[in-house]
Amino acid sequence: MSTSVRDRGDGRLHRSSRATGKLTPDAERPPSFADVPRTRGSAAPRGCLATARLPSRIYLQCSIDDTPEQWPDERVWSELEARFGTLVSTGEIIDKRIVSLRSVVFDPMSHGKLYLLGDAAHIVPPMSAKGIHLALHDTEVFARAVIHEVKEGDPGLLDSYSETCPPHIWNYQAFATWITDTMHNAGCTGHEGEFRKQVARAELQRQFTSDTPNKLFSELTAGTN
Repeated sequence: MSTSVRDRGDGRLHRSSRATGKLTPDAERPPSFADVPRTRGSAAPRGCLATARLPSRIYLQCSIDDTPEQWPDERVWSELEARFGTLVSTGEIIDKRIVSLRSVVFDPMSHGKLYLLGDAAHIVPPMSAKGIHLALHDTEVFARAVIHEVKEGDPGLLDSYSETCPPHIWNYQAFATWITDTMHNAGCTGHEGEFRKQVARAELQRQFTSDTPNKLFSELTAGTN
């Protein structure tokens, strides 16, 4: 993982990126395994995620240096079957892209009358499934601030928007970093080696043996922490 902080005029760009990426095919197929959100295999690429919409979005871990041309349709379906250990329903793949596993935070989230919300202000890896959560949180904070100024003539909440949102954002950036690294390391040693694999598996096992980490994981997954 590489991290950087860049000064950009009146703000800073915090960025973290990984050597692995995600192949994201969109397929005209029923989301028959959408109830299995994350699957680990014994060899990379090993992570996949399907959404419950059509076309079905599939995520497969791959090298960030891969190209869509290296992933013909037959290879996509073969990898999915290997990851799930069973036959999967197939369909026409209408789009294929490689996306980086990156985390981004802009600070501050406002400049004059310009306010950043959602992906314009921050990005989390898709493994965490927290992009829409953070976007909705920004929207609620911003909407309450606008309503307060209109009704009360007080711009205080808008002025403090960039101070109100970041603690929540960094809390879920921490969760996104943890779940992404844990799920990638737990599959095989190709990500960060045998030691990190065993640490990741111990962290996952803890979810089933202790109520405390399980409660925290549940809160973060539900977006209530």
